[in-house]
Amino acid sequence: MNKYSFKFKNKIYELTDLWEETCINDSKDFQMEQFNYLLKIKDFTTMENRVNNQIMLGYLKESSYIK
Repeated sequence: MNKYSFKFKNKIYELTDLWEETCINDSKDFQMEQFNYLLKIKDFTTMENRVNNQIMLGYLKESSYIK
């Protein structure tokens, strides 16, 4: 796993290069902070919504399954 990937529901997800990093909310680092915070507080509903939406919009991709 690289710096911009995380585990969720037995899958590994990775941020794509579509993040422009023109402001703090567009940076990969900020997005990783958001995902890690949601995992920390166990807000799995918001996490699932963000994962689904970001995959649909091309900002996130599924890298692999965890065996």
